[in-house]
Amino acid sequence: MKILLVAPPYALLSNYYFPVGIAYVSSMLKKHGFQVVCHNNALEKDWQGAFRRVLAEERPDVLGVGALTPSFKFVSWMFQTAKEMLPNVTTVVGGGVLGSEPDMFYQIGADVGVVGEGEAAAVDLMRTLEQGGDLGQVKGIIYRDAEGKSVRTAPRPFIEDLDEVPIPDYEGFNFDICYKNVGTHDMISSRGCPFHCTFCYSALGRGKHRAHSIDYVIREIKYLMDRFGVNCVGLMDEVFALRKERILEFCDKVAPLKITWYAQMRCSVVDAELLARMRETGCCTVFYGLESMSPVVLKSMNKKLKPSEIEHALELTFQSGMDSFGNFIFGDPAETTETAWETLDWWVKHRKYFVNLGKIDCWPGTNIFHESVRRGIVRNKIGFIKAGCPLINMTHMPEAEFMDMLKRVWVMHEGLLWPGRLLAAGVEPDCSAMARCQCPNCGAETEFANMESRAMHGDRMAHRLPCSSCGRSYDIPLRLPPVKHNAEVLSLFAQALEHRAAGRLNEALDRLNVLFEISRQHTVVVILLASLHLALGYPDRAKETIRVAMKFSPAAPYMHDWAALCYELDGDPRMARIFEDQARLLRECREPALNAASRMQLDPMEHLYLSIFPGGVGEAVVGERQGGQ
Repeated sequence: MKILLVAPPYALLSNYYFPVGIAYVSSMLKKHGFQVVCHNNALEKDWQGAFRRVLAEERPDVLGVGALTPSFKFVSWMFQTAKEMLPNVTTVVGGGVLGSEPDMFYQIGADVGVVGEGEAAAVDLMRTLEQGGDLGQVKGIIYRDAEGKSVRTAPRPFIEDLDEVPIPDYEGFNFDICYKNVGTHDMISSRGCPFHCTFCYSALGRGKHRAHSIDYVIREIKYLMDRFGVNCVGLMDEVFALRKERILEFCDKVAPLKITWYAQMRCSVVDAELLARMRETGCCTVFYGLESMSPVVLKSMNKKLKPSEIEHALELTFQSGMDSFGNFIFGDPAETTETAWETLDWWVKHRKYFVNLGKIDCWPGTNIFHESVRRGIVRNKIGFIKAGCPLINMTHMPEAEFMDMLKRVWVMHEGLLWPGRLLAAGVEPDCSAMARCQCPNCGAETEFANMESRAMHGDRMAHRLPCSSCGRSYDIPLRLPPVKHNAEVLSLFAQALEHRAAGRLNEALDRLNVLFEISRQHTVVVILLASLHLALGYPDRAKETIRVAMKFSPAAPYMHDWAALCYELDGDPRMARIFEDQARLLRECREPALNAASRMQLDPMEHLYLSIFPGGVGEAVVGERQGGQ
């Protein structure tokens, strides 16, 4: 019996993620003597063509696909295609795409589904299929009976001794390609979580935590180093360690390997001694589950965590010299405008920790999903999952208030920087760029070369780079090299300026709207468009224009001037003060490097802005408003 295991594309990650779950299943099946062929479809640009090709070449008896909920549409397409090409193939699905909502079994289109841990269940299932046995005796599955009805068998106990499970099938799923493109690898050293956060679904067991021995983990790391040249790994379990002793044991045994590593931890576990030991043994980053700085929201989420513990852990990590990573997520059922401000106010004052801001996701299998179904917010759970679990309002806020709250979150995340002091900057004719900055954390100076070849932050067009002395990161308060615009953009801009000068505001608005869709990186276009919205009496449109464009020019102080003005005129003085302060901070950080001549070279949009509005933002808008009236 030939078994084909396929990892589908994953909608929320890059094409180079490594599918650890199905790789464990493959290694277990191979350990028990089954003929297994693996295919990592996530590495294929034409993934549909590649899937058809491997089906035609291998003609398996069994097709197994493992995935999480975001990959639902890929998985269902694969099973439909497989049945069209090979009508007699037995299709099997596993992973969170089924386990989080078993009612999706019919929708996915598989013959058999594995619910929960897959390794032991896969061995039992394949033996039964091979021998023509009774599927009803296989624990932990759903299958279709002779009449096409779904039958769910008794649950399968969790694997207690995880060291019995062989390491994932790295070769089978092309780990070498994944690592080459990502440069790091997230491992799993334990399974299950004893906590019950309302927004989290644990495919590997809620309420019970099981861990590999540290010796097993070290053996896997050594294998990755020797076989693939890996020099950076992450311990990204739901709970890496419940006890400090386990972390210290790992530190002692990983130290001789001289490898860089990172781990996911609970804020309540860490102390200064532990963090110091982690850093000296190669740890570079600690990932924390933060979620909120509102006690009301943390209680609603069942986080078992206090804001003081969050702040303490982040400050200890910062003082240790390591980076921290975490998210504040907004939209819990207990969220209000004021609870959101509790978190946002704290975040604005502590940007040096680089906590991400975002929305809470309502995934199947979570308490908030079940509650949303009960409350009628999710009226059709199957349709909701098929649609990719889109944004919904689980709070008790009116929709407009809810969206205003989220828009504050998004514009702060994309627009507010933690800038260093820019001491010098330059751009050569070949567009190569450099910047010399003073770290806001330790005061040391670092020169950054080849800025044009450095990737900007994924959520905002700004460089975030580490200090050469303390290693902590900060933002460069200038976009390097500056944005260049093509002839079409410049022509439309000239037309908009001509209409504006002639007082034809609606015509100018039309041109600027076209420009805005072509290039939101053209900051002067954004500013003029916002000014026209204000002149025509639409401060809400002006605010939204600045908000959606902020991520493209977060280092430009005049963008923050306009954000402040638009929020003030739209009745949100709290946001206006935040952006006023950011504009002031950016100017202070940029002033040492930007004289009149360098402004034209390094930031032509700012130079043009100052030439158009020599009297400042407020005077320009008053003039526009009077002209519009």
